[in-house]
Amino acid sequence: MFGKNKKDVVAVSTLPLEEFEFLLGRNSILCGNLQTKGASRIDGHFKGIIVSENDVLIGPNGVIEANIFGENVTVAGNVTGNIVARGTLEILASGVLNGDIKAGSLVVEPGAVLRGNIGGIEGIENPELSQAGVSK
Repeated sequence: MFGKNKKDVVAVSTLPLEEFEFLLGRNSILCGNLQTKGASRIDGHFKGIIVSENDVLIGPNGVIEANIFGENVTVAGNVTGNIVARGTLEILASGVLNGDIKAGSLVVEPGAVLRGNIGGIEGIENPELSQAGVSK
């Protein structure tokens, strides 16, 4: 871990379900582009781009093929794609991330898998979908 102390890390995975603005269930499949202002939790299959002004949680059953932009991002499932987290990126023991990351701070639990490059977020802002290379 680098950046903030672990006690300062917000545990997105402990948020109750009603705190999430967007929830994709474990038996669901969605392809497209997701832009939210509130927290998002994905437990199903998602392919596309995720842009959130808030927290993003990839649950243990989540299978993601997407670039993810968010405040705090927690990976407990399988992600193939790049992640930009302005706050904390947390990869839990069950998490697998194949992609490059830029984050304010990084927490990787023992047993987690991270394949990619790691960088800081100096000067990075949360993009709109149009800035992420997607037309609305």
